[in-house]
Amino acid sequence: MQQPREWSFGTHRAWFEPPDVLWMKIRGDTSLQDAISILELYREVGSQQRFFLVTDLSEATSVALEARDHVSWNFRADWFHAAIYVGAGLMQRAVATSMSFFHSLTGHQTRPQHFVPTENDARALIAEERSLMDRSNASARGAARPLHPDG
Repeated sequence: MQQPREWSFGTHRAWFEPPDVLWMKIRGDTSLQDAISILELYREVGSQQRFFLVTDLSEATSVALEARDHVSWNFRADWFHAAIYVGAGLMQRAVATSMSFFHSLTGHQTRPQHFVPTENDARALIAEERSLMDRSNASARGAARPLHPDG
């Protein structure tokens, strides 16, 4: 992915960490305009590669209803490997979980989402997810091979 590697939206900040992690730090309120900008970033990065989204919510306060609706109706699960939320409170967990449940009910594709207390926990989870993906890819490649040399 080319420049820029860091973005700012109001009080929020994002940065891309190669090979495939988009970090978000949400501070304070999230407005509709913030949500539009953040979703455009997801679209930009996701159009180039699938990525792990790690969102630090430890300093987040509230999300405007219009912002939640915009993200809910416009995000695409195929941009992400998984979404990982750091430091989410009970209400933030409930909102994220309900949005994912809503998408599954409406037939939209969903991706795994995880809640962890720290950045180090997020990094460990990403390593675990990558390992699972590597094993899954190796297994799929192995299944495509004929069992007998003559095919």
